[in-house]
Amino acid sequence: MSTAVYVLIGLITVYIIVYMIQYAFSPPVPSRIGDETIDLSKNTQVISNEELKSAWTTNNGSTLFFYINPSINDRTSISGNEYANAVEIGSKQVLQILIAADAGRGYSSAPARLKVVLKDKSDDEAEYIDIQNLPLQRWSAVAIVKEGRKFNIYINGRLSVSHVCDGMPDFDQTQPLRVGNERLGGAIALMSLSPYPIGIDSIHSLVSSTSSTDGSPYLSSGFGSFIPSFNLSSLSFCPGGNCNSTKISGNPGPMSQWSSPYA
Repeated sequence: MSTAVYVLIGLITVYIIVYMIQYAFSPPVPSRIGDETIDLSKNTQVISNEELKSAWTTNNGSTLFFYINPSINDRTSISGNEYANAVEIGSKQVLQILIAADAGRGYSSAPARLKVVLKDKSDDEAEYIDIQNLPLQRWSAVAIVKEGRKFNIYINGRLSVSHVCDGMPDFDQTQPLRVGNERLGGAIALMSLSPYPIGIDSIHSLVSSTSSTDGSPYLSSGFGSFIPSFNLSSLSFCPGGNCNSTKISGNPGPMSQWSSPYA
């Protein structure tokens, strides 16, 4: 064989070895939980309290990932116009969406926040982490990454907010992971949970491999092909404003790792 052939074989071999090393040391893919799509208009248990406890209270941290396509079922004063619970991580961390209309925002997006109840604090003393406005009737990828008392929240692969709580987050071991509220409509899809925090590169990879270029997740219904897309152009979408720069909030002091009696 010629020298060129030997060089080509060598390059291919090196590429395979590098790929195998990267695969071996890359973090595992988060585990899918619940149905492929979950109706947001109903309050549905996704996993039990025991399953949630084993993944959400680890000392290393945790990650909850999902796609959400919300709509507002009722903005009237009869049903209330306050925040509605969209994802309840037990009863102590809750993703909430504001259902009240806003003249500047219209009906295209809605403010969202993560409610966090701290240890030795009452529900009335909970901290609220403001997230960028979520578009209505359009898919968004959401990743909630918890490490100790720090929360990083990513929207469509971009860091929306980084927040350090004033104390350690609490956990109620009797409550499951639930999704949905009667005042909301739409769906959540491809929900996954992992007992470790995942970084920005892994989040980019997860979003690009599970969604099309318009940000819609690959679902078994409505799609004839499931070829992952690696085009990240859709990640630059900024719904409703309020996301030109990453928010840094909370006490920037030391972040001790969570030592939980439930782990």
